[in-house]
Amino acid sequence: MSNDAAALTQAIEKFYDAIRKKDAAAFESLVTPDLSYGHSSGRIENKAEFIANVMKPGVQWKTHFADKQQNYFSGDTAISRHLMAGENTRDGKPGTSAMPTMQVWQKQNGAWKLLARQAFKF
Repeated sequence: MSNDAAALTQAIEKFYDAIRKKDAAAFESLVTPDLSYGHSSGRIENKAEFIANVMKPGVQWKTHFADKQQNYFSGDTAISRHLMAGENTRDGKPGTSAMPTMQVWQKQNGAWKLLARQAFKF
């Protein structure tokens, strides 16, 4: 695995870990100021909206990770396609997720940062 591939995989792991832990401060090093975060419902959030939504107590993630991850690189841009997977509790009800997701990452000052994300339904 190349250094970029390893670093991107690690950034994606940190991203999902920050969602699981509801760690708003962690997103500062993981997402760009211009973040465009698309949900499978069609809702689009900017960085501030995304972080505010993650912090809400309605959804708690027990596990949250990228499954079946495939990464593609073009210079300082990377595309990751994977299943956003995990176990959660939504409004007190247990559930699971395995949603196809595409993320666009940009290398800034030597670190991979999430620029855009789009999830979709099967």
